[in-house]
Amino acid sequence: MEVYLGKCFDYEDVHYVVREAFEALGGLKSIVSSGEKILVKPNLLKGSSPEKAVTTHPDFIIAVVKELESAGVHVIVGDSPGGPSSRKILAKFYKMSGWDRIPEETGAELNYDLSEERTSFPEGRVLKSIPLLKVSRDVDGVINLPKLKTHALTVFTGAVKNTYGVVPGLNKSAFHGQFRGSKKFNSMLMDVHDAVSPRLSIMDGVLGMDGDGPAGGNPVASNMVLASRDPYALDFAACKAVGIPSKKVPIFDLSGRDFSDIKYVKLDPGAFEIKFDHPHGDSVFWWMPEFVGDVFSNIYVRRPRLLAEKCISCGRCEEICPEDALVVDDLPSISWWRCIRCYCCAEICPEDALKPR
Repeated sequence: MEVYLGKCFDYEDVHYVVREAFEALGGLKSIVSSGEKILVKPNLLKGSSPEKAVTTHPDFIIAVVKELESAGVHVIVGDSPGGPSSRKILAKFYKMSGWDRIPEETGAELNYDLSEERTSFPEGRVLKSIPLLKVSRDVDGVINLPKLKTHALTVFTGAVKNTYGVVPGLNKSAFHGQFRGSKKFNSMLMDVHDAVSPRLSIMDGVLGMDGDGPAGGNPVASNMVLASRDPYALDFAACKAVGIPSKKVPIFDLSGRDFSDIKYVKLDPGAFEIKFDHPHGDSVFWWMPEFVGDVFSNIYVRRPRLLAEKCISCGRCEEICPEDALVVDDLPSISWWRCIRCYCCAEICPEDALKPR
């Protein structure tokens, strides 16, 4: 397992580091071939300005796209944000996140096709059939561009979880309701990732997020770029670099992998003197028997709390809630006995008016 780990202090220089990452992992020709159509899948949780570190930075995406185009590849850039979606919503989110620059500065196109294709996945741990964006099945391959962030539910969100965005729209929130409990939910995330099977993952860690990620946390100048063909190894290296204990992130144990033999290319995680403030999340109870973990989660895991002064009563939280635990009249009213602490409402809120507290 090889993981490239390099320092990058500014997005103006990110193209040099991205090029070095490709070269360090065998070169572009070992990853893509001229004439191929490749989906570049960054993180578009919701429309958000780049300096908030919610989405993959447009300069990072552009740097990767230009490298792929230099190898004669046709690139499509796209993701499916949380909640109800449409061409109009996508266009708005692309613009808010600065992604509208991508087709202006490269030959890549932004994806607006939200149609889905159900994919058979008999080897899945908990999913045997998965709805995926049709574009992800029509291309020759996928390059995964996660953002380095913490997550209120899963503690960490990286290369493995980023492919969850290939599941269209409200299917994602439905899976939150279907796969309750940390072990089931993380197993589902792993199934989605393995079905998408990106050729390479390159993580934007120039500006990361700690605290109550993936949307309401704090931007952190983490000054790193990571890349690997093995997403589990990449996520392990990222956690190690920012001080997130691997035992708190279930995918590492559930994957059955031994990460002691990771070969770090250029730098190792110890080169970064940084420690992310990370949430406790439901994942701290993942190793317990399910019914015991549910009890402890119900007592100790934080629920979303409303910051009424920020709320604009847009109703997006009500639309996305998988358990109908939210009703918006003047302000959202939350049914605590229905709430499963998936934090979909907090992630989708355009005003950050819902916070795990």
